[in-house]
Amino acid sequence: MDKNKAVIDFLNECPEIQSHPLYFNFSQAKDNNKQIVTTGNDKAINKPYIDGSVLKQFTFTIIDYKSIAYRAVVKQPGYTDENVEDMAEVQNIIDWVEEKAYNRVYPNFGSDCFIENMEVLTDNPNLNGTDTTVTPALAKYSLSIQITYVDYSKALY
Repeated sequence: MDKNKAVIDFLNECPEIQSHPLYFNFSQAKDNNKQIVTTGNDKAINKPYIDGSVLKQFTFTIIDYKSIAYRAVVKQPGYTDENVEDMAEVQNIIDWVEEKAYNRVYPNFGSDCFIENMEVLTDNPNLNGTDTTVTPALAKYSLSIQITYVDYSKALY
């Protein structure tokens, strides 16, 4: 089972992701583009069991590009704080994933895998920097998700 495809299919159900382009590993830095970046997991963390199954982790990061507004956070008629609203949109992805994990709704890794846990590794989005060389200037937010599963593909049934 292609775990990357399973994660893409799963994330495409998220309302915040459905409304904007989603890319795999490569993306143009553009307002509201979202990107899934695979993360290499250290094989040393794989825990083999006596029956041949292995406890593994699959980790990936979602990057969300948002335009930057250079406004102070103030309450003035006719002004909104775009930066706070944009971060809240990224937070919606975290909340959606956490709700799915709480309800044990996971990506489909196939019949040879049993997902034990899925968690977002931060409580809120990371701000990984800004790019002022593009118009509009962009903020790069990210959140990492880790899926812990048992791989039964080599198990001695």
